[in-house]
Amino acid sequence: MSMKNILLLSFWAVFVFASSSAYAAEKYALGNSNIAVKVDYINFTEDVFDQVDLKDGVYVGLESNVMTLPNLYFGLEGGWAGAKNDDTVNNFGDSFDVETKINYVPLELNLKYAVPVSPAWVIALGAGVSYNWFDVKLDVDGEDEDTSDWVFGGQVFADITYKVSNQWFIGINGKYQFTEDLNFTVRGEDINTNTSADNWRAGAQVGLMF
Repeated sequence: MSMKNILLLSFWAVFVFASSSAYAAEKYALGNSNIAVKVDYINFTEDVFDQVDLKDGVYVGLESNVMTLPNLYFGLEGGWAGAKNDDTVNNFGDSFDVETKINYVPLELNLKYAVPVSPAWVIALGAGVSYNWFDVKLDVDGEDEDTSDWVFGGQVFADITYKVSNQWFIGINGKYQFTEDLNFTVRGEDINTNTSADNWRAGAQVGLMF
């Protein structure tokens, strides 16, 4: 299934779920609007990241949502994720100190439907599209190489939220994100990596409702 079809299916599922819950439509699950700070573990799923020991990292993000229909929220999210590996490479009797860094910045547009299951607990499902910056920095014995690419993507996600008060909430979240393949330019040469920045994230958030 193509990325376009997956995105269309994801959005369709959110709207169907939203229209089928009469109980939730009577509630303002997460306020008229809300913001949240997230700290997640991120895992890049392509095999190449595992081979170079760069699949695991940390993600820090900021999410903002505005209710457009009862309990259906339009949201923006931006964040940063990073992974790093220091290694020594032996080649024909010579040793090289190699430091590799990944910087990943996803910019997302999302739809989220929130279902209150009790006065304090809310479950939310959502999907969206994204534009993502992926940067690789390589340092070999003090010589730097830096290359990056912007790629389109999409994501599906779920949240479980506990409302601590009328304004504050905490929760846990999980997300799977898929992207186009990365294409880099290194020393004037275009390189199609045949590798995406697909990833999954899981972690916690704290937020404020308005």
